[in-house]
Amino acid sequence: MATVDDGRPLPLWYTLPEGFQSVDLSADPEERMEANYTALAELCPDAATGQLVASALAFEAALGRLVEDGLVHFSSFVLRTDGDLLLTGICQISVTDRPAGDPHLYPHSALRAHPDQPDTHKAVVELPPGLAAVVVADQAVTVPGTLFGVEGESTSAVRTATFHLAFPRIPQAVVVSLSTEVFEAQEEFLELATLMAAGISFTAPKPAREPKTAVAAAHSPFG
Repeated sequence: MATVDDGRPLPLWYTLPEGFQSVDLSADPEERMEANYTALAELCPDAATGQLVASALAFEAALGRLVEDGLVHFSSFVLRTDGDLLLTGICQISVTDRPAGDPHLYPHSALRAHPDQPDTHKAVVELPPGLAAVVVADQAVTVPGTLFGVEGESTSAVRTATFHLAFPRIPQAVVVSLSTEVFEAQEEFLELATLMAAGISFTAPKPAREPKTAVAAAHSPFG
């Protein structure tokens, strides 16, 4: 179950598919930075200490801004496709305010609010949690050099699939966004993003029923 920054529970549940590694947003920021530094050092053994520190600090600062804007989940994903491609990217789930009123109308207003741009596809789709606005867009993302401890900036091409769903009983909406730089695995990426959005639930999952034992099943109602 998700919570907002003051710990108040939200009526929002989701399940992470295999291959997702989430970041604990409730963890101590200093401990999270140390863990991130260690992971980067193992991943990039040739990187200088200053580069690793700058990267860990930049990630924590960016994460803090996202949490202030309503982020309730952040994860990275890595999976191998049937075509032997390594599909990697990040997943974000955020909660935002929406206009009060019929939640079924929200996806249409969310699409209208999103500007029409080249390489952008928009639609309203029906998912198990309800109607959702989906926007698939390609964009160039500027990466500050400080993220890697160097001067200047670099540009990266990113494909993003974003789903907007309205909470049924409160004037808020959940935004599920997945992004990747692996354009070659477009079909698998869209399937993964849809799977993630389809797994959103606004009602608590029912507890699993315990199977009756053989003894209980054979017990006589007369004692």
